[in-house]
Amino acid sequence: MIGTWINVGAILVGSTTGLLSGRRIPGQMGRFVTAVIGLVTLVVGVKLAIGTCNLLVLLLSLLIGGAVGTWLSIEVKLTRLGEVFERLFPRFATGSVPQGFVTASLLFCVGPMAILGALRDGLYGDWQLLGLKAVLDGVSSMILAAGLGPGVFFSALVVLVYQGGISLVARAFSGPAAVSTLSHSPALTELDAVGGAILIALALKLLDLCDLKVGNLLPALALAPLMAFLFSLVGS
Repeated sequence: MIGTWINVGAILVGSTTGLLSGRRIPGQMGRFVTAVIGLVTLVVGVKLAIGTCNLLVLLLSLLIGGAVGTWLSIEVKLTRLGEVFERLFPRFATGSVPQGFVTASLLFCVGPMAILGALRDGLYGDWQLLGLKAVLDGVSSMILAAGLGPGVFFSALVVLVYQGGISLVARAFSGPAAVSTLSHSPALTELDAVGGAILIALALKLLDLCDLKVGNLLPALALAPLMAFLFSLVGS
C-alpha cells in the first residue's frame, strides 16, 4: 500500500498549500481556477468515455447504476459526510466543505490510474503508477483547495479507503500476467468508459453548466464490468 500512502500524502500537502495560498487569491481568480480544472476534467472524461466498445453497456451501466445510487442517496450521504467534517473543524470552514469533499473524492478515485495503480501495488508492490497519480493529484488538490476550500483536504480519507482497499484485495491474487490481462480486458475498458462519463458529469458541475448528482452514478462503476461480462457471454 505504499503507493496509496504516497498518494494520500500528496493530496494532504497539495490541499494544505492550496488553502494557505487561497486566502491570497481573489474570489474571481478562484472561480477561474475551478473552471480550468473543470475543462481539464472534461477532456479526460471524453477521452475515456469514447473508448467504450459497447455503447449499450455504457448506457445500461449509467442508467441502472444511477437509479441504484439515487435510491441509496449516495450523493446526499457524501454531502452529509462533508458536513460532518465542517462541524468537526469549524475554524477551517472557509468554503463549501461538502462541495470540495465530494468533488475531490470523485476526481481522485474515478479513473484507470486509481484502479490499475492500486492493483499493481497490491499484486507486485509496484507503486510507480500511483506515484505518478500522486503528483497529478497533489497539483489538482492544491488548485481545488484554493477554489473550493478545505473539503478537498478530507478527500484524502476516501482515497486511502478506496485505493488501499483495492490493493489489499489484490494481495489475495497473484500471477505473472494478472495486471496485463486486466489492462486489456473488455471489463476494464467499459469500466474506464463509465468512469469517463462520470468525470464528464463532474466537469459540467464544476463549470456550473449542469448540477448533476454525480455521486449517485458511482454504482455504475461496479456494474460496468458485470455488464461487459454478460454481453461477452451473449456474443459468444
